[in-house]
Amino acid sequence: MKSLMYGDRKTEMKGKKKIILFSIVLFLFIFPCITLNAQEINADETMDVIIVLDNSQSMTNVDSDYRASEFIKALTSILPGSYRTGLVAYNQEVCISLPPESSPEDIEQALQDISYRNYGNAGAGLSEAVSYLKKSRNKKKILVISDGENLMNSKESTEESVQLFEAALEEAKNQNITIDIINLGNRIEDSPNIYPAAAATGGKIYDLENGGELEAFAEKYLFEELKIESRPVGKISGNTGELKITLPDCLMEKAKIVLLGRQQNENIVSGCEAGKIQVLKGTGHTVLELENPVSGDITVQISSEESMNINAYLMAEYRYEAEAECEYLPDMEQVEIIISLKNKGGRSLLTGHLANGGLSVLLGGKECDYVIRDEKLIVNRSALQDETVELTLQFGDGFGIYYGEKNLKAEIILPKPEEEPETDWFFLSVIIIFAAALLLIFLMAVRKKKAPAAGKRMIEESRMLPKESGIRGNDFCGKLMVYVIHNRDDIDYPPESINLFARCSREVITLEWILDACNLPLNLKGAEKIVMKPGDDRSLIIKNNGVAAAMKGRELLVKGRSYHMYYHEKVTFIFDKEDTEIEVHYKDLKPNER
Repeated sequence: MKSLMYGDRKTEMKGKKKIILFSIVLFLFIFPCITLNAQEINADETMDVIIVLDNSQSMTNVDSDYRASEFIKALTSILPGSYRTGLVAYNQEVCISLPPESSPEDIEQALQDISYRNYGNAGAGLSEAVSYLKKSRNKKKILVISDGENLMNSKESTEESVQLFEAALEEAKNQNITIDIINLGNRIEDSPNIYPAAAATGGKIYDLENGGELEAFAEKYLFEELKIESRPVGKISGNTGELKITLPDCLMEKAKIVLLGRQQNENIVSGCEAGKIQVLKGTGHTVLELENPVSGDITVQISSEESMNINAYLMAEYRYEAEAECEYLPDMEQVEIIISLKNKGGRSLLTGHLANGGLSVLLGGKECDYVIRDEKLIVNRSALQDETVELTLQFGDGFGIYYGEKNLKAEIILPKPEEEPETDWFFLSVIIIFAAALLLIFLMAVRKKKAPAAGKRMIEESRMLPKESGIRGNDFCGKLMVYVIHNRDDIDYPPESINLFARCSREVITLEWILDACNLPLNLKGAEKIVMKPGDDRSLIIKNNGVAAAMKGRELLVKGRSYHMYYHEKVTFIFDKEDTEIEVHYKDLKPNER
């Protein structure tokens, strides 16, 4: 009893294992690929920038109107979110120190009471800036605005500043910090200066005559040197002006309208809807910042007592989440890589301007074609084995900055073939024996069924009278109707007939003779070996000695055997090599046909 129960349990467990295995195979077939959700990260060009301002007395000779402060305000207001800016100002010591994550408002507040005085300790200023960037993993840059001098009130203090500067410069090189210098006025050659810092770190020196040139230089530095993505959207000249700007879409997280050029603060903004609107102004710039814009049309009106010459630019920042999944197409042995890009609100970026270009997809480092379907990006790839594919998104619309994962990986897993069950040889042997017995019974039944009925269907050759080449016996009767059912050249031949009673005087005729008599130029090989002759009871005796297959109804006529064909019966001849099928019908003659 226990043995029987154990056997039942074992059988049940095997059945459960098969069900689980089948479920796993089905799951792999329906979901062959792993989905990849991209986490939000910083943009590829994220950079920490520390602006270092020389606040010494000598700066009054080159920037008496404090244009450097306005230049710094413009930079921090215009730079996108991928740039984190800080500020260090120095004279004989560090007097302003703000870390890279400082806001434009914090920097503007720090610059309000600035004044040029005392000596310039460039070593202390550079050391303070480098200390902020030591722990940063982003790209790092220091921008120094100075007249180039590194001079203190005594020789000893100057040497100490120079040593501090050189140590900070060495640390900057170790930290891969690039140092750019905006030099105001003529370069200093006969006293300690800061110029070697640019060449030592791969930076540049920009020579300006004085601070008055900083206003125009801001536009060049932002869009040509730093290559900030932007698009010109118009100009304003004269005392009044109006700009009508249409956003490419309303899917961005932030849009900026940047106005660069000397202006007063009498700007009027209308016709604009957004989640939040902020205006940052200076004597040489205005930045209209729109968070989550709702309306695509923006109107900016400006008036000024002085004549204006303003260039307007559009900048946009998109924050998205990328998701890649695969769908296997077994009939084509291909996989569809499906990529979705959604902003923070869950809306697809592919419903905006990116649907008309501005986005490239690299597969394995090479640009590939894609289509957009159902607000998703589709890439087709052949798939013959499991593999991991690498995708890279490249945005090139010229004005947008995109925050999100641009490098995606997707693992393609093809469906696994179902494992064959173990063969039960005993059960298989029983089935084979049973099938062999059924086949034997079937063959015996078929053989019995094929036996001639009452001596009419199949004729024993020894009892045939007359022989094919013997003396004349029975006479031909009736007529033959010939139909060409199919032929190699697909020519439609009309039905033909032969009156055997009136026209045929041969003891033996062939299918070849019949086709010639009917003017059917088919030239069928073996037709001369298919013979017919008169039999008793007005029948025709047919014998197939050729290569064609002959069928009377559903009965296959055995080659070399003779068969009776009576009135209103037909024989079909099939010639495989000539791709031809012919039907011959045997019919009685009407009284008027005799």
